[in-house]
Amino acid sequence: MKKKRTGIIGILIAILVLGIGYAAVSYVTLTIEGTGAITATQSNFVVVYTGVTVASKTETVTTTQTANGTTGSFTVTGMTKKGDYAEFTYTIENQSEGLSAVLGNPVIASGYNSEYFTVTSTTNSPTTLTSTGATNTTTQTVRIEAAKTPTADQTSNTVTITLQADPLAE
Repeated sequence: MKKKRTGIIGILIAILVLGIGYAAVSYVTLTIEGTGAITATQSNFVVVYTGVTVASKTETVTTTQTANGTTGSFTVTGMTKKGDYAEFTYTIENQSEGLSAVLGNPVIASGYNSEYFTVTSTTNSPTTLTSTGATNTTTQTVRIEAAKTPTADQTSNTVTITLQADPLAE
């Protein structure tokens, strides 16, 4: 019986040692740590004028207009009396990837001859342009009008209109 007891104790000790040994090497924890960095780059934000048309004008008025990149321009000649005008529609397109463009209100700089000219500019809806899809373009309307009939020749005046586009992550 002593041999049997020693055998049982030996088996129990072997099971205990194997259990402890097995538990000590039963698992391993693997860990991955990393760092990612992203940097804002101005070249990712592309909002441009892609076209311009004459929306309407007085019959005697002659116009030339361009739209290229971030610059649009126009020249109006032939205004001779109060009410003569030209109105242009500039197409604005957001060509950014992953950034919407939020357009502010056009700002007409002072310094042009406001006694003889009235200048207005509006940005049409939508004023938030997504990076893709049907809402990535809008238009800006610019109107220059003779405010009164001149009594002497008037020299040309330069009008500057700015429009700010702010990026918005999509």
